[in-house]
Parts: sequence; structure tokens; C-alpha cells
Amino acid sequence: MPTLKDRFNKWKERSRWQKAGDIVFWMLIILFLIPGPRKAILTGMNRAVLHVKTPSLIKEEKQELLSDLDYNWVLAWGRNQPYYFSNLRDRVIIVNYWATWCPPCVAEMPELQSLYRKYGDRVEFVLVTGEKPETVEAFMEKHQYEMPVYYLATQPPEKLSFSAYPTTFIISKDGHIVSKKTGAVNWDSRATRRILDQLLR
Repeated sequence: MPTLKDRFNKWKERSRWQKAGDIVFWMLIILFLIPGPRKAILTGMNRAVLHVKTPSLIKEEKQELLSDLDYNWVLAWGRNQPYYFSNLRDRVIIVNYWATWCPPCVAEMPELQSLYRKYGDRVEFVLVTGEKPETVEAFMEKHQYEMPVYYLATQPPEKLSFSAYPTTFIISKDGHIVSKKTGAVNWDSRATRRILDQLLR
């Protein structure tokens, strides 16, 4: 069985580029084991790929329609003040499930914020999280995000359920789920604006 010294001598025989690759590889492994750098690296990786991911419309015959019962969903606004999803009936809605600890969620936030600045007066943005308000408020303030955040007071209706963060739904004025995306997406894209402009007519 080769000793540590044997392995080191064999490594010394590798080319300069192979050694550099080995060092970078092990540095990345170490960084991935440390929570802070790991989150930053994963967020950066998600930001790099999200620009190729844009929302698309679900085929009309496959779009689910929210019922009165679905609109009875109760969220929390601020510090445990109830907010009724039924307040948003007859509006175009974007529901985004997210968390501050989720790198893909953090990666897509700048695009969501940019879209909010353009459409926030005509489209309802509902960012939903299960985290503590103090954690979320600190995150939003740090990044100067203005989007409204709601908290899970009750379980979402089955048609708006999710299995991974982030998951985003776009809902038409008449209650049809016209788009559903899981993972980081470029929300401030031509594809998104085309969908919203069509729904707002």
C-alpha cells in the first residue's frame, strides 16, 4: 500500500497545470463544506444559469382553475396579521415560494425585484416563506428589496402546493394557473413580460 510520502512524490511529478487543477479542486471541496462560502458559490452558479431559464405558458387545456375554496387560503402579513388570498381575486398574481437560505431563491431575487418595479402596480406579487419575520426583514432590508412578503399561516391549497424552493406560479385574472416553474428563473425576461402583458389585456 503506497505511503503518504509515495503519494506526495507521485503528485510532484504531475505537470504545473495538473497541480493547479488539483489545488483548485480541493479548495472548492473545502469551501463547499463551509456554510457561508457554499451558499455564495451556489448562488453564483444559479445566477450564471438562470438567464437561460424563462417562464412559459402551460397549454390551455392543462391549466388548472382555482376554486372558491382555493382562494380561501390564509397567509400572514407582517407580524402575524392575517392576509386573505381572496383579496387578490380578479387580479394577475405571481406566487413565489422562497427562503433566505436557498441559493436558487437568492439568485433569482434581483430579477423578481426588477420585474416588481415594472409591474408592481398592475400585478400582485406574493412572496411566500416559512421563515421567521425577523430573518426575512433583515434579508429584504440588506438587499433593498421592496416586494411584499407573506408568511405561511395555513397550508397552501393543493393546486398551489410545492415540493422545492423556489417554486413560482403565475395566475390569470380568472384564476387559471398559466405558468409554474421550479428552480431559479430569469423573471425579468422578454418571455415573462409577454405573458404578463397578455394577461393584463
